Amino acid sequence: MTPVAVDFETFYSKKLRYGLVQMIPEQYCAHELFDPYLLSVSDGTACWSGSPRDFNWESLRGRHLLSHNARFDRAVYNEMVKRGLAPDLQPPSWHCTANLAVYMCNRRSLQESVEHLFNHRVSKEYRGVADAKHWPKDFTEAERKQLLDAGRSDALWCWRLWDTFSPKWPLVERQLSDMTIRQGMRGVMIDREKLDLYICQTHEMLMNTEKLIPWIADSEDDTWDEFNTKPTSTKCIAEQCRRVGIPCSPVKSDDEDVYLEWETRYSREHPWILAVGAWRSINKLYQTLLVIKQRLRDDGTLPFSLKYFGAHTGRWSGDAKVNMQNQRKRPIVCNEFGMMELNDKRVDAALEEAEETGKLPGWVRYVIDFRSLIIPRPGKKMIVSDLSQIEPRVLAWFTGNWDLLNRLRSGESIYEAHARATMGYTGDKLDKNSVTYKLAKARILGLGYGCGWEKFISMAQDLARLDITVDDPEFVETENVITGAITKLPGWGFTSKKIVAEFREQNPKIVELWRHLGDSFQRSVGEDFHMTLPSGRKMRYDKVRCSVRIEKDRETGMPRRKTVFQANTDGRWKIFYGGKLVENLVQAAARDVFAAQVARMDSLGWDNLFTVHDETVLEVDPSITVEDVEREMSYCPDWLPNCPIAAKAQEVAHYLK
Repeated sequence: MTPVAVDFETFYSKKLRYGLVQMIPEQYCAHELFDPYLLSVSDGTACWSGSPRDFNWESLRGRHLLSHNARFDRAVYNEMVKRGLAPDLQPPSWHCTANLAVYMCNRRSLQESVEHLFNHRVSKEYRGVADAKHWPKDFTEAERKQLLDAGRSDALWCWRLWDTFSPKWPLVERQLSDMTIRQGMRGVMIDREKLDLYICQTHEMLMNTEKLIPWIADSEDDTWDEFNTKPTSTKCIAEQCRRVGIPCSPVKSDDEDVYLEWETRYSREHPWILAVGAWRSINKLYQTLLVIKQRLRDDGTLPFSLKYFGAHTGRWSGDAKVNMQNQRKRPIVCNEFGMMELNDKRVDAALEEAEETGKLPGWVRYVIDFRSLIIPRPGKKMIVSDLSQIEPRVLAWFTGNWDLLNRLRSGESIYEAHARATMGYTGDKLDKNSVTYKLAKARILGLGYGCGWEKFISMAQDLARLDITVDDPEFVETENVITGAITKLPGWGFTSKKIVAEFREQNPKIVELWRHLGDSFQRSVGEDFHMTLPSGRKMRYDKVRCSVRIEKDRETGMPRRKTVFQANTDGRWKIFYGGKLVENLVQAAARDVFAAQVARMDSLGWDNLFTVHDETVLEVDPSITVEDVEREMSYCPDWLPNCPIAAKAQEVAHYLK
């Protein structure tokens, strides 16, 4: 039976802050202002648009439904059923053509995807017409016609997207699309008591932190009167730098490495620098907690939103202000001064002590762990499972590193195997707390994709809690090969440069893969570039182009020409090079392995609360065991032969990494 495209138009108001910019669909639909005033449908032949009260709902019974953003249209329909505005038809399926479109061309909106795939421009001008207006009394006759025509057009193009491209959308991907929608609508259970406690504690920390920020603490000082004295005001930061005689802060979003170097250099004598960064972190968490409080349903569950195929590689991505994909990695520790502890070593020691003894050291007032807010529903248990170093394993498979893969197959840790194969380690079982183990972990996770020495310094800290600059000399001398002149340069980064060079020398197959993909990409200038994954999925890089930029050389300070190659992957131009393409290739293939496993568990009826990259959070019946989950997640697909896939699962009282 031919599927039917369904599209709702509902009342919204920017002035009243009532809309999907501020709310998720369930929150929006449960509001007293909710008014689904227009329904448009199309079966590809006939199109209809009008009031839902005038629609023959029985014409949809037993039909497969389509919507462009099915999460929203399904939420609207469910609320209409709840309010008695529509019959409960229980459609056999309700597919999302926005998810289909993003799989096909990395464009999610109807306007962008139709223009890219059909070379047809869909008008969205009617959206501005409808702001804060009630149907039909607030619309002119011309505006009513505009909305009815646009509704029929949107429904027809939704149907055409499905009719043309659904045969190219694998069944497993359709299942994952539907699962992602179901996850957000079902939501997660939240520990309400802990949520209220965390809100109070983060607010207290914000107030204490502001006491260290001069333009806030000294707000009564009339010298700050002309400034908008917000804690993160760039003008206030620049003015404070001028007053204390230090260079102005670089923009962190422009070059994070440069900013971190500036922060490290000046924060010891100027504590307010770290206070500003701490305030940002705490306030981000505080605002997220408030949003969760607002969105909680009566049963204590939190609906949320994830984007299927949110990244170019196919990974999911976060959405709608509560990002389930990017929760804070480490808990926030409140120190004896009532502020966020910024010394990572002190934080690590405190958390390790708590893990070993069950008690926190005396200087810790409290710990805020966002993940601990997510708990299983009554009668269920939570199992968290993630793939073991899936991306390094896939990279080794692509480069034919069978020695490493065979070591993993025999049960050896990938980091220990790497240390023995390339770092000269010959001792007994490698201690996870040793510098060698941490360095092997940083090398494996950080250097496979062309990472430079500057970036590797921060990556080693983030990935392995390892400071590789501690033994750097204060200065190094370099000789000009032409003139013989000796130049003395800062020694910061000396160790990182050495590690990066050694890794590349020891892993020629990885470097060759960078070169091969980089050269192929550059030869595609003026054309599209495609990479076919082992699963058969294609990654698209549209309209490759070359351009020249002038950049400042970090070491010499002199301007230099740099040639870059770009492609359009989702409506935006991005720079790609060999290492980045290898990263895309590996991440996408790893995603496909993980996605197949998630779909298998979904088919078994196991509720997958959400996924985070290569980790799944399950809420299952007590009869399901950790071993059951590890077995399903260790499945290796036929298209990745002889790649050892492994997973580690644990049953937990609340979500944790």
